[in-house]
Amino acid sequence: MIDFLPIQDDDFIFSSLFQNYEEGHTDATDFGMYPFFRLRYFFLDRDRLPTRTLKIDEEKIERFDMFKNIFMRGDYFYLIAYHYFINVKEYEFEYKVEGKMRIEDKNGGLKMVSFFEPLYNALIEEKIKSQRLLRHEYIVSKNKYLYINKLTEILFNDYYDLDDAIRKEKNVFAKYGMAVKEVYLEIFRDFYSNFVDYLTTENFEGLKKLVYPSKKEVQSFRFAPRKTYRNLKDMEARTKIVESIKQNLIDKGFISEITTFEQVYDLFDNKRRELPKIIWLKDITSLATFYKIMEDDKIIQDAEGEHWKILADYFILKNDSEISREELKSKKKSTNFKILADLESGFDLLKKIIA
Repeated sequence: MIDFLPIQDDDFIFSSLFQNYEEGHTDATDFGMYPFFRLRYFFLDRDRLPTRTLKIDEEKIERFDMFKNIFMRGDYFYLIAYHYFINVKEYEFEYKVEGKMRIEDKNGGLKMVSFFEPLYNALIEEKIKSQRLLRHEYIVSKNKYLYINKLTEILFNDYYDLDDAIRKEKNVFAKYGMAVKEVYLEIFRDFYSNFVDYLTTENFEGLKKLVYPSKKEVQSFRFAPRKTYRNLKDMEARTKIVESIKQNLIDKGFISEITTFEQVYDLFDNKRRELPKIIWLKDITSLATFYKIMEDDKIIQDAEGEHWKILADYFILKNDSEISREELKSKKKSTNFKILADLESGFDLLKKIIA
């Protein structure tokens, strides 16, 4: 058995989320502990892990030199990487790729297992503990509506943090983030089934979207229909419009000059990204403003709440730094006149053709 998380005392305690709401502190923002909060440990980077509690000491891992870069960088999914290497027996380098390990069985012998097995078992065990806590807090709560909606919002944020970590991280252990994601989706299915009467419309729709995703999932942006939309369907007109948007963004210094027509075309073709990300040369505020201008001027159709995800998926900063949807979401539209004018001018040809 691999102990992924530190041992907790058996004494039952209420979460700080529950206590805040029972004591009337509904304006609190930092709850510390709440049901399912320890699932975050599986995908955090080293700096955000409670290392004193987890007692992580990389130097005690055999043949540390073979994979020390993962630990020196403190990558996302650090806890998963640590437990893979600390528990592997008769270590062979190819096992890191294959995800196999030898662990001790009940009799003290060694057996080969997929690393997914102990990881998933640890996730499920943590899920069961949190379900027990949630059940009790929910039953005795005097503020069920506020409590369950705040918990739902917190878990949404955790889930999207996980999604960002999977997308950002390049090491092999990020792939195991899918196991963490699977457990979160199980939690959301339970919420959808059990707490529907207490959910706000926004939380209900958010859960529904995750539990029952649309077959017509929004993958990227789509040009908005106009009265003369037939002109936009014309391939020659569409090609000219996309080329003008691309060239304007390059000329005004927003995207790299190596950006191809195909990269920008895919951004407006509602398809899953298969090409390299577009390099955004300015700050995140200007990228968020790029979207807000398209929204305000009705350049694109409603992205069904996926607009920040699309931008994060299609763009990367010039220092090869990934962009978080939460960073984008937090930015207000720029008030810099030149930035606004330069971005708006990128759609001049589109407006002329389909006005």
